[in-house]
Amino acid sequence: MSKAVAVDSSTSATASPRSPKSPQPNTTVAQVIQPENDAHEGGAVEGGDDQDSTYGSEASSSYSASVTSSIRNNILENGLRYHSFKQDAYYPFPNDENEQNRDDIKHAMTLMICGGKLHFAPIGENPQAILDLGTGTGIWAIEMADKYPSATVEGLDLSAIQPTYVPPNLKFIIDDIEEEWVYRPNSYDYIHCRHVAQTIKNKHQLLERALRTLKPGGYFEFQEIQYYPECDDGTMTDPYPFKDWVDELNKGISNLGGDNFGASKLAGQMRDAGFINVEEIVLKIPLGIWPKDKLFKRAGLYWRVAISDGLRNISSRVFTRGLGWSMQAVDVYLVDVRKSLHDHSKHVYFPLYIVVGQKPEDID
Repeated sequence: MSKAVAVDSSTSATASPRSPKSPQPNTTVAQVIQPENDAHEGGAVEGGDDQDSTYGSEASSSYSASVTSSIRNNILENGLRYHSFKQDAYYPFPNDENEQNRDDIKHAMTLMICGGKLHFAPIGENPQAILDLGTGTGIWAIEMADKYPSATVEGLDLSAIQPTYVPPNLKFIIDDIEEEWVYRPNSYDYIHCRHVAQTIKNKHQLLERALRTLKPGGYFEFQEIQYYPECDDGTMTDPYPFKDWVDELNKGISNLGGDNFGASKLAGQMRDAGFINVEEIVLKIPLGIWPKDKLFKRAGLYWRVAISDGLRNISSRVFTRGLGWSMQAVDVYLVDVRKSLHDHSKHVYFPLYIVVGQKPEDID
């Protein structure tokens, strides 16, 4: 069984997230579903500026009050930094400062596309217990803790990269969500998982554990990108090195046990696991500044920055371990990929799947 490590928040105080507050656009989801092409794309774009624990008794005796030095130590590989909590845990992406910045950019971008909503599940005004799987920098968990002071919010991740000063109702746990869970059954009102599903090897097992851990009537929500570019107007023509890179990336992810096409399968997997009232919303994240709509244009800029700044981070382990490339070959290959990201004649977007399911009231 995995040992979970809790981050000491005894010095915590209500505070802002580690980066500036994410934009809260005055738009509805219906207004931001479909981006349109901007025929005048030459101009500059403005850029991005003591409660009861839900741990069981076994867990409460297995984690320390603060993050140990062995957890804080990281692994350096090809000039990038990775978590060291469990070296055999499958997560092929770094946790360094660049990756943390990308995490926060994706958070802001996702809020834009979702009309400012942190969640879609109808959890009411006073939820009591919320769990965030793959919390990353913790920015979503921090904003949820601020929004719902009634709730104990717990953010779980392999990497100890979260801030020290957080709302008093928030704690961070260092653990592997693919290992046996140590949370009490029927203990959470809401479990959230965002931008993580493509790296989860056994989603059925994850969903079974989530179903067991939720309170009857509680909700599970995925917010996941389908990592393959799409186009509605025929402008995504060859040659397009970025699309070629995505094809290679998906092969590497698959070889390592992940699934970059998994977002479109989540609704069916939730139903198979026993969730009811499963609903799916598909939004579109433009890549670059081609849309007419200002909000979409900014979201597309954020998404382009998140990918462009992270090309080496995303590719390193996936290409070297999943495809057998040398790092030198990867670096050479990425030169043309990076250039092609700025080709706004190709009106490309990525689907964002919001999938919400409920635990039946009549099961424990």
